[in-house]
Amino acid sequence: MDSNTRPKKSLPLVRIDFQSMHDKVYEQITKVLMRGGFEPGQKVSSRKLAAALGTSDMPVRAALGRLLAEGGLVQNPNGTFSVPLISKRKFREVMELRALLEGRATAEACGRIDEPGFGELRECAAGLRSAIERNDIHEYLDFNQRLKFTIYRYSPSRTLLTHIELLWLQSGPFLRHLNTDLNQMTKANFHDEAIAALERNESAEAAAAISRDILAGMAFLLERAEFAGDEPQTGDDAAAGDEP
Repeated sequence: MDSNTRPKKSLPLVRIDFQSMHDKVYEQITKVLMRGGFEPGQKVSSRKLAAALGTSDMPVRAALGRLLAEGGLVQNPNGTFSVPLISKRKFREVMELRALLEGRATAEACGRIDEPGFGELRECAAGLRSAIERNDIHEYLDFNQRLKFTIYRYSPSRTLLTHIELLWLQSGPFLRHLNTDLNQMTKANFHDEAIAALERNESAEAAAAISRDILAGMAFLLERAEFAGDEPQTGDDAAAGDEP
């Protein structure tokens, strides 16, 4: 290498633009999926997403491939991508696992949330109440996601947060079904109880409130929403279903 082109040790060259663009595109699409910005069964066009994001098609296709591997999207026989439909059985499994992991993350966050964090939680809780009163599903989903992940980001376990995000990818799009009965969600909203318990540094109570919130939302949707057909049961599943 010519001495004139060799980078000096004090000024290392770090390639960031290409990777950061891919990461930013993935994060944007993931956030929209998690908050229900796409409906179950909706086709996802890389060309339209690239136009909306102001990027080339390449980072969008890379993000869609990553989301396919994570279960956030499915690929159709013609090679296009769609948001997966969800069966009642799969939805129950995902939500019950969410309640377990998000309760754990809430307990781990307890005692670590600072005053700016509590300020954001109170802001989100007020936004949720306002969204319910106005039956605004988009704001409800936005504040619901913001509030919960504000708590979880104070958990020291990045592995736990990663698994929670994967579950949100599968459940988030289905939450759009709340849009017809959002004014009834006050009975399934335990965020205020969770925040109060976190402020009192009561980890078990805070975790239980978040778990109740998730399970109450699950029960609300299981009663009212339409699901895709359930997958065939395995022998073990059928035997378990016959147990009292």
